[in-house]
Amino acid sequence: MHLTVEKLLRYGYVKPDEMDEVCSMAIVRNPYSRMVSIYMYNRFGSKESFTHFVKSWYDLMIHYRTKRECEEYYTPCHCLPQFEFTHVAGEQIVQSVVKQEELKFLKTKEGAEEVIKKDSSVADLPAPVRDALLGMPHTNKRKTDKKWWDYYTQETLDLTYELYHDDFHVFEYDAVLTQRPDLKSPLRKVPPTKSKRQSMLRNSSLLASDEKLKRKASIKRVSMLSHNKQVLSDRTLKVLQEEFEEDCKKVDRHRLSNLSERSETSMSTSTN
Repeated sequence: MHLTVEKLLRYGYVKPDEMDEVCSMAIVRNPYSRMVSIYMYNRFGSKESFTHFVKSWYDLMIHYRTKRECEEYYTPCHCLPQFEFTHVAGEQIVQSVVKQEELKFLKTKEGAEEVIKKDSSVADLPAPVRDALLGMPHTNKRKTDKKWWDYYTQETLDLTYELYHDDFHVFEYDAVLTQRPDLKSPLRKVPPTKSKRQSMLRNSSLLASDEKLKRKASIKRVSMLSHNKQVLSDRTLKVLQEEFEEDCKKVDRHRLSNLSERSETSMSTSTN
């Protein structure tokens, strides 16, 4: 699915009640390994280096970096941070989030039963979702001549973290590339900030009843805002124009009133 959850609601592919009731799920991954995967998929042939690609990717994301622009025309979906597909306005809308690194626990039924006892992103999955993922093959895995962490330099590590630092926070990934002790933590250049986005929920159906009501209200609010966004954008220029014209009239009336008062004052002064 290449649509963000906000677009699913805005385009009407999913209704608010459906989003609230269905077992929706998203699979996320470590942003560092994701960048290498993006590179392998989008590079201009094997001759393009990882460093060149990351710098080009950084430039390509200028509209997102400066304006948080998510429309495909400005920011290709593969560029977007992962939280854009699970959150809207800081709230997690997708019911369950699973870390790709922990799907290995679902290779066998016995493994799935064992992992329920452990602390992982697959432990709290609704049974239908867990059963659907059980034994799912990894069919599009690409063969590379080195480990994904070996692609990084200090520069590309810092750029990747700058682009996707919210993903590290929301999905609770370590910003330090532990496999590469020779590289310094990017946190020295981009200090962590307290994100306004809700941290990852493994399964929102396990929330307390009052929290469920908040989530349902958030979905409806997001849907209404998303649905009205296009209507608002179509009306914005007209409304602004009307407001501008009305303001101009008010200014003109105010000026005429001041001129009239000054004129009367001047006539009174001359008469005296």
